[in-house]
Amino acid sequence: MNVSRPAPRTWLLALRPFSFTASIVPAVYGGLIAFALRGHYGIPDFRFGGISFCVTIVGCVAVHSASNLVNDFFDHRSGVDQPDNFGAVNVLVRRLMSPVQVSIEAAAAFALAAACGLYLALQAGSAQWPLVALIVFGALSAYFYTAPPFAFKNRGFGDLQVMLSFALAMVFGAFYVQTHTLSWVPVIDALPIGLLVVDILHINNLRDLATDRAAGISTIAIALGEAGAKRLHHAYVTAAYAVTLVLVAFSLLSPWTLIVFASVPAALKLSRAVQALNAPDIDPMIVVKTARFHALFGALLILGLLVGIAL
Repeated sequence: MNVSRPAPRTWLLALRPFSFTASIVPAVYGGLIAFALRGHYGIPDFRFGGISFCVTIVGCVAVHSASNLVNDFFDHRSGVDQPDNFGAVNVLVRRLMSPVQVSIEAAAAFALAAACGLYLALQAGSAQWPLVALIVFGALSAYFYTAPPFAFKNRGFGDLQVMLSFALAMVFGAFYVQTHTLSWVPVIDALPIGLLVVDILHINNLRDLATDRAAGISTIAIALGEAGAKRLHHAYVTAAYAVTLVLVAFSLLSPWTLIVFASVPAALKLSRAVQALNAPDIDPMIVVKTARFHALFGALLILGLLVGIAL
């Protein structure tokens, strides 16, 4: 592939910045959970680290970027991504970048994530080992999401991997950076965010149902079929609201986080758009719309935490 030196906007496009809220929200959320619950549930009354908080966000976005680039590299090499795929933004398919250039950008993203991880581990001192384990897990998960020999995404484990990586691990990791304390509270609190970040992948797989099936890929959307996959979307969204209610009822989240219910009209609008998906009449923006809903829900959840902390 003969590609000239890409423009800066092309390097940015390759990162898929529209998806960054899937890593920013859990990183911010986890840090704020630590601050909101300090002194309760065995969580020490610590001094909040603003620099560590920002480094955590950068590290999460960096490993997310690396995952996106590795995904594009291997999906292009295996022939999964084609020019006629719905909503294809793969810079390799569009010949905007070469495989070598994408590999270099992925390596740079991994290096930035590693630098952030090293800083946070050094700050943790003797309590660094759970954090080191999370960092290693995050790096391996980002790479082997689509890379052989595991390629978890293509074997039907993508949804589980996204839940573990982009919700439970990131939220707990951001919590641990502040508290240096092991606790199940942030893991449980991560569930509403986790359900919606998994839904982003699920809608992507629903959109690509035909092309993924032709490529021999296994996904939950393929296993359920179009109608079943649409029902699962509705279940994910409904469960996110229901779990938030339960967490508030058990005092694991501030009552102010119920402000997430202000996003119900947006949830209904998204669900109507998902229900209207019928091949070949596919909305190429449906994944972006799902990511925006996740961002809206997450922003309201974070706002509720901030109000609870302030009051």
